[in-house]
Amino acid sequence: MDQNAASAAWTRRPSPKMDAVVAEIGCWETSVPRDLAAFKLSENRDEYQEGPHAALIGPLPERGPATGLVVQGQAILGQWGRPERADIAFSVTKTCLATLAGIALGEGLIPALDAPVSQTVKAAEFSGAPNNSITWRHLLTLTSEWKGSLWGIPDSIDFNRAVPKRPDSLAKGTPRERQAPGRYWEFNDVRVNVLALALTHVFGDSLETVLRQRVMDPIGASSDWQWNGYNGAEIELAGRTVTVVAGGAHWGGGMIVSALDLARLGQLQLNRGLWDGKRLVPELWFDAMRAPGWTNPDFGLMWWNNHGGTIPALSPQAIWGSGIANFIAIDPGHDLIVVLRWYDVPRRDEMLGRIVAALPG
Repeated sequence: MDQNAASAAWTRRPSPKMDAVVAEIGCWETSVPRDLAAFKLSENRDEYQEGPHAALIGPLPERGPATGLVVQGQAILGQWGRPERADIAFSVTKTCLATLAGIALGEGLIPALDAPVSQTVKAAEFSGAPNNSITWRHLLTLTSEWKGSLWGIPDSIDFNRAVPKRPDSLAKGTPRERQAPGRYWEFNDVRVNVLALALTHVFGDSLETVLRQRVMDPIGASSDWQWNGYNGAEIELAGRTVTVVAGGAHWGGGMIVSALDLARLGQLQLNRGLWDGKRLVPELWFDAMRAPGWTNPDFGLMWWNNHGGTIPALSPQAIWGSGIANFIAIDPGHDLIVVLRWYDVPRRDEMLGRIVAALPG
């Protein structure tokens, strides 16, 4: 389905108040350069000082312009930039891993969130202590403390990675003592990729194929999106070579997807897994997904939550996914979806405050 058809299910509701807000915030663009590969490899960015592991090993195309989409009640209230343009999503990709985990749990491919992954995934990555005791919940809440290297990249590369950044943060990669699974929260992309590997095993196919068949095609997404892995990130399953996608774009890869398609994924969250009367994701998953984590109550199952009022303009029911200058928020309290691409990140809360203030009623 082409992008115009994909967006046709939403009406365009005129909103002079939102138009005025969009006219102002639509030009609040990130300082991240268009050449994302050069940005990633810049020697001036301390968080990417990764020595022999700094190279890009997956696609990382140039970014588009500042773009946004505001949807309420299945109507587009505001948009700017190029919402139809497929762009790299960085860590917003993680939200798609959550959706697929919910489907796997509902179908019994994952027996329980607190079941050890090794119970169903017979792979070297989950053999031996501590990896054989890691549960699905540990992987989904970024508390697995998985130990090892995946696709040649050691998990220690993201030790002490601070998300969000704090003035007193240690340098990323600073050595630390490992904790037991479930005891320590860390935004570690190697371990996110371990989750992608585990889900590939349980589905028996590439997660790009599974997401396309089970979610993206049913919700009328465009044909422009893709979900990439790294060079050589492949496993053998039932005699086939299957690509394992990346859970972000730390070394390239991950989702390349439009703001419109992200908004449709957001609508599926607002619908609690229903689309045109058909259940795509188990309803109970949406309560589990936004529940506060034990070690980091602001983070649930691959989604950030607003229980603590981190984003003042959004309701306590809101969840969001966030990556480098990429953002999607789903707020049931306002029946609202907001997608921001290549925006001025320090002004995020101000942008959302103005958007919410301009909502009808």
